[in-house]
Amino acid sequence: MSSTIFNQLKEIRAAYSILKLAGIEQNGIIFGGMVRDEIIATHNKSLFDDHIKSDRDLYSKFWDESFHPETIKRTKVPNDMDIYFRDNNDAQKFIDQDIQNFIKMYNGKVSVRNVRNSRALFYSAGNSCTHKKITIVMRLGRTISFRGHRIQLNIDCLINNEVDYPYEPPFGASDFTCNLFVMVKNSSSQYDIRLSNNTGTPLDTLDFFSKKKLELKIIDEMLHGRVEFIRNIISRNAEYINGFRIMKMIMKREYNITNVLFRDIEKTEEIMKENEETSSTCDICMSEIDFKDDEALVEILTNKHHKNIMHKNCFIEYFQREITRRYVNTDTSEIECRCSRRNSFNFKDSYKHSFLYKREIE
Repeated sequence: MSSTIFNQLKEIRAAYSILKLAGIEQNGIIFGGMVRDEIIATHNKSLFDDHIKSDRDLYSKFWDESFHPETIKRTKVPNDMDIYFRDNNDAQKFIDQDIQNFIKMYNGKVSVRNVRNSRALFYSAGNSCTHKKITIVMRLGRTISFRGHRIQLNIDCLINNEVDYPYEPPFGASDFTCNLFVMVKNSSSQYDIRLSNNTGTPLDTLDFFSKKKLELKIIDEMLHGRVEFIRNIISRNAEYINGFRIMKMIMKREYNITNVLFRDIEKTEEIMKENEETSSTCDICMSEIDFKDDEALVEILTNKHHKNIMHKNCFIEYFQREITRRYVNTDTSEIECRCSRRNSFNFKDSYKHSFLYKREIE
């Protein structure tokens, strides 16, 4: 009796790769997490290749997460795909031809729905774009007696509605430094990854060499799990959107946001010794902070004169509630996001502490 064994993550990556290439061929611009994840996965694949170059048979362990965990991010798989089309005809070819051919070939199902502008809250393209959510469902390994493993592919498709609209994602409204990159079709009908021309940061006006220097720094920081929050949009609900974006990044549990008013505490010997004879209580669960146990800790930096340390899980729970409260400052009529001691996180000014803006401020 024979059986078929497949790796679900490998299949999902392959499926997204087909759709990505089809979209780029139709002049689509890929942006967001898929680009970030490809940069990280490609880097780790290169390290993995170096590790096994003396024994190429070990390549069969590429998807084995227990093998060479130092490069485990080589197996990164996108959660979804964000694509932007400047031309509606190109978008329709992608949706009506490429996606339809894909689901016929792999026996999938697709649904396409329009998202109202009010629901496209986190896109800055606003009324100039149509936003479509595309969901593809497939079953892998289906047989007569087995329904197969269900996988779902999610595509957010933005389509320009204006004539000669010159902008590209993130449309001058970047959120994190790791999301400043796009995938675009090149002259060889392949694709390149580059910095967007419309980041909304000083990068957009820098000379080639200065821009390249910062690009390499952004990538290096990202590969080491460090990102900066750089969204600088001013509006009444800016802090609600900022908090939402930051919460989404925190929940990935892969990156430290280095320029906001909270930080993960690394329990080095020096830190543990420094706090050996001091006691503090978590504002949320009211239990004593123990630097010797394995629980992750966060330090709140909204008041430089008073330490505020809490358990990371407690902080995440609190932060989620604080975002959804949409607390309004009665003096400014603006939504604010505050720490447990009611000091503002002031995320809208975080960009001022980014290395991208330091030279401009100086």
